[in-house]
Amino acid sequence: MSGEAPRGGQQARLVVSWLVVSVLLGYGVVQTLITAAKLFTH
Repeated sequence: MSGEAPRGGQQARLVVSWLVVSVLLGYGVVQTLITAAKLFTH
């Protein structure tokens, strides 16, 4: 054992980081759509 994290923990961290990225990207897209909708409806 050379201090490596177990594969399960590594996978979980990868999933969490991808979730964070997805949420941030999704939030940005939603904000952009809302702004565009406001511009086009006014």
